[in-house]
Amino acid sequence: MKIKELLVSLVVSAAALLPSSIVYAAESSSSISVTSDYVFRGQTQTKNSSAVQADFLLEQEEDKGWYTGAFASTVAKGLEFDVFAGWKGLFSQQNNMGYDVGIVRYIYTRSSFSPDITEFYAGVNYETAYIKLYNGQGSGISSYNYLDLGASFIVLDDLDLELHFGRYISSPSSSDVSANLAFDVKDFNMNLGVTYENEGVDNDVVFFVTVGKSFD
Repeated sequence: MKIKELLVSLVVSAAALLPSSIVYAAESSSSISVTSDYVFRGQTQTKNSSAVQADFLLEQEEDKGWYTGAFASTVAKGLEFDVFAGWKGLFSQQNNMGYDVGIVRYIYTRSSFSPDITEFYAGVNYETAYIKLYNGQGSGISSYNYLDLGASFIVLDDLDLELHFGRYISSPSSSDVSANLAFDVKDFNMNLGVTYENEGVDNDVVFFVTVGKSFD
């Protein structure tokens, strides 16, 4: 089964739990991309090699209501499949401050790479800035917390700058920072990114390029 077909089947299964009248009114989107290095929270998941990725999203509305989706990527030792669901909204119609709560399940085809992990998250956002806290649990690992802060800015027309800072606030602790330039070239999405993390003695800096195609 192709990655995109698997993503769609996972999300459709989750959406089947919702009333049909709600699902029919939902908006969907998907994308397929190739990246020179799959970096997650400052750490390469592909041993500095390329990865093929796909995602699918089904949401009630763009800025509020329920959402569910899936993500898949090649990793160093097999495949990663993520399934997530959550609820987002605004605290008030008179301001741009909102909230986002949900759950994500990380599934790996080979347990030698990483155990399957479940994360619960909750966060607030104001316009394009956000702060989010994750609590993760998995078989054979200690429960952990991860703090995620970020913001995006319009640098030029069709050129966005995305900044991120993350920190594992459970023991052992580590931090990562990243910057990403996002822009379109004809019908393709381009991303130029750099990330740094301070875990271990290497203190790795990783550069990566991602080319993708979005479908609405």
